[in-house]
Amino acid sequence: MRIDKLEELKELSKAAAKAAEVLTLLQRKAKRHVIKGVKPKRQSPLMTLQLNDKRLQLTDKQVATLLILKNCGGIEVLSVLARNVGLDSRTGLGLVEQLAELELVRLVATPQRKVVLLTPLGWKTTELIEQEISKRSN
Repeated sequence: MRIDKLEELKELSKAAAKAAEVLTLLQRKAKRHVIKGVKPKRQSPLMTLQLNDKRLQLTDKQVATLLILKNCGGIEVLSVLARNVGLDSRTGLGLVEQLAELELVRLVATPQRKVVLLTPLGWKTTELIEQEISKRSN
């Protein structure tokens, strides 16, 4: 192996080690930066779904959030998602926390933003929601 290739590999390994350190620091910072969400007011169930052994009662905002996430490919930034549902970021966070308790979404926090991911159970639920909506529209 040529010496210049060896030096290049050495520099790449240093850069990878530094990136791993930065990632660890960012994850620690994100864990310290915890903001609690506010649960949305006026929550009455829009629909009740039976999924395996779970009975889910979902509000209009929860249904809208799940459908928006599905249409975004299962991932969206919390602030954008909240704005699309018609909520501010703190209330949107409260809504996402409710969905996370139901195991329909997962919230991933970084120091700059929070990202919402649709779980496999969330994908199945959105399919049931769409079926229920099409039944009601017929």
